[in-house]
Amino acid sequence: MSGLSTITSIILIFLCQGIASSMMLMEDADTAKINNQTKDAYISARSNPDLSVHLAHEALSSSKNIMYKQGMADASLALGMAYLAKYNIGDSAYFYNNQALNLYKELDNIHGQARACYALAYVYSFKGMLEESEKYSTLSLNFFEQADDKRGMVNTYNVLTYLAKQQKDFEKARGLVQQAIETARSINDTLPLADAINSLGNIYKDMALFNVAIDSYFEALKLWEMKGDSNGLSIAYGSIGNMYFYQKDYDKALEFNFKKLPISETAGDLWEVSKTLNNISQIYSAKAEHDSALFFLRKSLNLNRNMNYPSGVANSCYNMATTMLLKSEPDSAFFYINKAIKLAGEISDPAIVSYYITLGHVYRAKRDYLMALQNALMAYNLAKEQKLPEVITKASALLSDIYSLMGRNDLAYSYLKEYHYFNDSISNDEFHKRITRMDIQYDYDRKQKAAEYVQMQERIVNENRIKQQGLYLKGLVILIFLLAMFSVLYIRYSRFRARYARIDLEQRLLRAQMNPHFIFNSLCAVQDFILAGKPNKANVFLTKIARLMRNILENSREEYIALDKEIETLKLYLDVQQLRFETKFEYNFIIDESIDPENFSIPPMLAQPCIENSIEHGLLARKKKGHLNISYTLKNELLMLVVTDDGIGREQAGLASGTSMKKQSISTRLTEKRLEHFKKALKVKNISYEIIDLYEDSEARGTKVVMMLPYKKIYA
Repeated sequence: MSGLSTITSIILIFLCQGIASSMMLMEDADTAKINNQTKDAYISARSNPDLSVHLAHEALSSSKNIMYKQGMADASLALGMAYLAKYNIGDSAYFYNNQALNLYKELDNIHGQARACYALAYVYSFKGMLEESEKYSTLSLNFFEQADDKRGMVNTYNVLTYLAKQQKDFEKARGLVQQAIETARSINDTLPLADAINSLGNIYKDMALFNVAIDSYFEALKLWEMKGDSNGLSIAYGSIGNMYFYQKDYDKALEFNFKKLPISETAGDLWEVSKTLNNISQIYSAKAEHDSALFFLRKSLNLNRNMNYPSGVANSCYNMATTMLLKSEPDSAFFYINKAIKLAGEISDPAIVSYYITLGHVYRAKRDYLMALQNALMAYNLAKEQKLPEVITKASALLSDIYSLMGRNDLAYSYLKEYHYFNDSISNDEFHKRITRMDIQYDYDRKQKAAEYVQMQERIVNENRIKQQGLYLKGLVILIFLLAMFSVLYIRYSRFRARYARIDLEQRLLRAQMNPHFIFNSLCAVQDFILAGKPNKANVFLTKIARLMRNILENSREEYIALDKEIETLKLYLDVQQLRFETKFEYNFIIDESIDPENFSIPPMLAQPCIENSIEHGLLARKKKGHLNISYTLKNELLMLVVTDDGIGREQAGLASGTSMKKQSISTRLTEKRLEHFKKALKVKNISYEIIDLYEDSEARGTKVVMMLPYKKIYA
């Protein structure tokens, strides 16, 4: 949840509706005054909660004096929201929001019940009672739907999204936030739409889909900038800062978090201030600047205490303990981690599993191996029950270390094996598993649409049959109309299916280009340059790979791109590969004089897989420096692309990798399918893809790939 920042999107509805016209003039004046007081209390609830409490109490007292039940309900809700802004969630916030709900029930006020349930969902969320929070969020959504309040629905979807994330059910969270986005788009509501898109980015971040996440963050940032919304800018800065943190660019991460901090402080948003201070402390801790980390952690801890936010206090104490351990101060770490465990136990915080691991590390540092073992086993068993592989990995590593210190080498080895098993599984498979889940969801959505279309067809046919029983002539006319409509729908459906097939091919090819191993190895190369004291070279490398990834993502959205832009992307890719492998090869582009690269456009992302195969399987295996030539010429009203290398050839490459020469790579099959798509769509038979093995005196001298591509001229 974006914390109390989401409360700013609650609708401030005038509370003066429903006043009976039969009331006396004196009663109309009194109720109007009460309604205005309550409205002012709503408006100031976030910026000045003390003033809001004063105004709402006056409105509540006045309403009781004249037995104005609507005013009592509205004033109680305003009080509940004000106390929630003051983080008084244990007593007053719950009491007044619950009182408002009961009064709205007596009045049979659906909209009031929706808002009261929404506020109670926040109260229970801050108390760490997530099941109760989900219960009231669901009630709130049902009431908002009955009242046809779409803005309220968007806000409630955001709360339910947060709760699904807390349960690690990312698919459910993604579905909920997509509903929030669709609802916000249907009413063209910019700020809730930006909130929802940012939440979608957070889900993609938690699913390790960082490229998709960053697209969502920048889309949300653009919407907030259009509205000049400072609170939204604060959220965007925080999200972008987190992305830099995950990419270990700590200076950039600090820059964006320090941009966010003054905005949250000016707005008086203590929850966001606390969260930002905690993020800053984690960045300093990653930079091994532990004193700075402790400075910001203490500020965060004090804020969480002032807000009476137990899970926040527990998390701050946990981070304090972790930092104290890094400073080799186990006694201080022991004090804070015990406070964290006590608080987490009182509110059933699931994070307690990780707290036990830290307590085990503290006892290990104090050389109390029996207590260290007890807490490590506690964390290990809880993680097994809750199926938390990352926590199991940490607990296994700690158990292996403790058993080794205790001389139990058999158990130490056993847990060490388990550590490596889970660590390898998380490192190598998690990203691909999440991508697979996205593919499954995409296929599921597509099948759902097809099923809905079939159902629509059946419904139309049944209705047509019923009408034919009455008037044959009229039924015949309707039948002809339905057949015509069916034909149009079928043609559109066929086009959509072809389009989905093309998009699927492009997505597969994009994933082949955005090879996780290539990206991982490239980032490792950056790390090597930094560790080797070559920051300039690392900066050049990082700049090129960033531009390359951006170009690939931009080009993948277009069916045709200018040839000069395609060449630019290929040169970036080749430059990155040269930097990685210390110029083990040279490359050269040859463009026919009759071709204007700025005027000719071609389908993107076709040449790179061929070039990658030439480098990875042909040129890098050479003992001497290799050569790669890429040429573009016009032939038979098509653009002929030729990629030639003087590598070891496909046969030797196959022997080296243990694969058959005839076995095609995934990228090669995708390229052939994509060219086949253009061949059918454009009805051009000469579009083709051919791989030629080069020999000299019966000895392999490289490989040539020839592609006949369609092209368009940008300017006639």
